[in-house]
Parts: sequence; C-alpha cells; structure tokens
Amino acid sequence: MRIRYAMLIVISLAIVACRPQKETALEEVIATPSATIEIVYVTPTSAPTRVPTLVRIQPTTPPTSTPTMADRAGSQVSNDSEVDCLDMLLRAYTEAGNHCLGGPNGHFCNGGGASYTAPEENLLPSPGAVIDAAALDGLRSLALDDAAGGGLIWLRLEENILMDALVIGQVSIQNAVLPDSEFAKWQSFTLESGASEGRCEGAPKIGAMVMQGRYGQTSRVVVNGVSLGIDGTVIVLTQDSTAKFIAIEGQARLLAFGQYINMNAGEQLNISYAPGDWRKPEGSIASPSLFEYELVKDLPIVLFDRPVPIPQPGYVQTQGGVNMRIAPDIEAQLLFQVPAGETMNVLGISSNREWLHIRLGNGETGWMSAGLLAKNLGEIKKVYDVTPPPPQRYGELGSRAFVNVAAGGNLREAPDTAFRVKSTLPYGTQVKLLARSPYSPWVKVNFGGEIGWMALFTLRTESVITSLPIDYNVPLPPRATSTPEFSYGGGHAYPDPSTGY
Repeated sequence: MRIRYAMLIVISLAIVACRPQKETALEEVIATPSATIEIVYVTPTSAPTRVPTLVRIQPTTPPTSTPTMADRAGSQVSNDSEVDCLDMLLRAYTEAGNHCLGGPNGHFCNGGGASYTAPEENLLPSPGAVIDAAALDGLRSLALDDAAGGGLIWLRLEENILMDALVIGQVSIQNAVLPDSEFAKWQSFTLESGASEGRCEGAPKIGAMVMQGRYGQTSRVVVNGVSLGIDGTVIVLTQDSTAKFIAIEGQARLLAFGQYINMNAGEQLNISYAPGDWRKPEGSIASPSLFEYELVKDLPIVLFDRPVPIPQPGYVQTQGGVNMRIAPDIEAQLLFQVPAGETMNVLGISSNREWLHIRLGNGETGWMSAGLLAKNLGEIKKVYDVTPPPPQRYGELGSRAFVNVAAGGNLREAPDTAFRVKSTLPYGTQVKLLARSPYSPWVKVNFGGEIGWMALFTLRTESVITSLPIDYNVPLPPRATSTPEFSYGGGHAYPDPSTGY
C-alpha cells in the first residue's frame, strides 16, 4: 500500500577519524562528522543530526502561536526610560547587522562605534568600515555604552580557518601568528575582556568574542595559548586572571599543557593566567563545569553569523525513545520521536516544572517530558508555557532574499521540483520570505503579490531560515527524491555551498 502521509528521514553519517599530522598548537583536536551522504526527504534543519533515524509525524494541529518581539521587549522593561534604552539598543543592533552581516572572508567589519586598531589607529573608524584582516595586528573595541552601538566587530577569518567570530563590547585582541609561520594570520591570538557600565538592562555586562565553526567542519584556532577545535559555537571572555571558554552549541575540544578536555554545549572551562599575561596558561586545568548563565545571557544572538539561542546551564540526554512536541502538553502535536543516547540543550522549563523546552543538535526545538530525561543541569531561569519565537534578524534582514542563480530561479506551486513552475525570477530579484517547508529545504516567498516556493539554494539571504514559520498545509510531492549536496547545512542564514552556511 502506498504510503503518502508519513515521511522517513534516513541520514547516514560517515565515520571520520582524525588523520595523523605533525604536532603543532593547531593540531586536529576533533574527529569531524562528514557531510550527509544521502537524504530522502529532509526537514529544513541547520546541520546533520546526530540522531540516526527520525520519523517526522504528519501534523494534526496547527502550530502554537508565539509572542512577537514587541511582546517580549515589553515584558522585560518596567518604565519609560528602560523602554527608550531597549529601543536604542535594538536600533543599534539593527544598523550593525545591516552594515556587516554576510561580509566577505578575510576581512573585519565594524558594526558599531569607533575602535582602536594597530599598527595604525583609525583603520575601522565608523560603522560599516571594512578592512583586510591581514592589515591589522591588534584591535580594541569599545564597551556597548561608549558610543552609538559600541563595540560590534565581525571577524571574517581566512577561508581555511573555517570559522567566523563576533566581538561584542569591550574586547582587546592581538594577533599571535608570527610573520614566517605556516598558519594564517589571526589563527592564533590573545584576548582580554572589559566590563560595561550596563546602562540598559538588556545590554551585555562584559565584553566577549563569539566564535562559530561551520557546520560539518571543525575549525582550529589558538586563543590565549589554548588550542581549540570548535564544532559549534564557543564564547570566550576574561575576568581578572581567568579566561572562560563557554560552549553554547555543539562540541569543543581544548588542548593545554598536553591535556585534552572535551566540552559539551552548556559547559564552561576556566583557565588561569599570570596577571596581565594572556599568552600562556598557568597552573593545572580542571574539568568543565556548568556555564555561568549571567555572563552571556544578554548577548545579541541575532547578530551571530548563525543565531543560536543561549541555553540554560548543562544538558539532558534521552535514555530511551522520547517524543518531542510543539507545546508542554501530552496532547500537543508530535514533532519527532527521538531515540536513546541523544544529548540536548535546555532552553527553558514549563511553569509546572514537568516539561523541558529542548534543542536538538540539528537546531530543531520542542518540548519533552522532564521525567524521561537524564539531567546534568543547573538552575533553569527561563520559565514559560507559550513557546517563544526563535531568533530572527532585526529589520529587513529577517525577511528579504535575492535570487542567486544566473539563469534565474523558479517559483513553484509547492516546495518540490515535481510541482508546476509559476514563473522564473531573474538573477538579483528581491523576494520576501514568508515560511519554510515541512519536508524540504525550500521557502515560501512573495514577489510583487505572487506567492510561490523556491529552493533555498537559489537564494541569497541573511535571514535565519529556521526561524521562519513552517507551512504545514502544502501538498506532499508525488515521489521521494534525494536532495543534492548543497542542501547540507542549509536551513539557516547564508545557504552558501562553498562555506557550509
């Protein structure tokens, strides 16, 4: 009997081992999972999931409505001055994103106030200023309260480093790669954070650098003499004579004093230094602990190259098959059935403390019964019963896209090549993003009032695709077809096959 209303995602992950290479401070420190070999019906996820097989259940109820950004902003402030402060901060973030998101590799882009650079002082004088990374030896950004927007600087590192970074607030960084080194400039650097006065309740209280590896590939850098292999998102900051490495997505592996330390998202590693000297760690290294939520909870996640919700400290694991639902209710729509052995982050908890809002390794989020999960958690400070909206870019960046195919992009009736082409939009045409497909890496768009579906790879966008609503009312295609390789890593900002975004 032909099955039409259930879809099976079969994801095969190749087993990749660390290949031998000579010892250096940048040696390979993580065995990186390979790209997905074949996908038969893929949901628009941000990365190949660690779950071998997931069954997507056909929805029986519409998605739960979620509060708007204005609703959330209003709930966080208590007086007019705080509202004005928050509005000013959001405007600064919006302007910064417009200036710098989606910039080229090998460049630094200033999204905020003036910064101090070396060897020359005024190389990034104003918002939107861009400079070749090779022209800089050092950089000091301002606290967010010091100028319009303050310190917001994007570091687009060389292509082979496989990592981008965002400096937020008061941070000083210094290149540590020698001129005759085999490594790319800025593949090793020192970093020191400064505090902020914090006039606005929603502003970060301490400077930090957010480092993100590209999906399916491990980036390797050295920060303050510690070698990092990053397969996800790591935040680095300093306090007193301690450097703090905080994983909020994926995994990281650190090497210091010849000792390897693995970190899961939700954990933090503290490393001591001699006062004022960030070149080399001092003393022994302890095991990772649950991260300090207050240090990073106010970072502007929609400005990250890959927006990642800040999780609660720690993580949970499935011990058997566990259902993931759209709301904290046993009657809520079923999204996934997650098998045993999956490690997940926690975003929040229901008011009755019976349900956890979790995030899978592929970026999908939903609710699971707390009693069915093994826990390694700290205090959960986010309590809610209505699922909050996922992070989306501020302003037009959250909804606009441009056709990125020379021959034009096809606008179809539904999200698969089996459906009729309504029209072909020329290269460079701007469209408005409306929704995403429940079963394929396609998006629903509006072009001058004409509504249709386009394959994600045919578009260039800074929007967070996983933050678009899912349109469950589309018809299923008449056949199952493999998706091409460029779908790997799709489902979020920058669906660019050459970089993994």
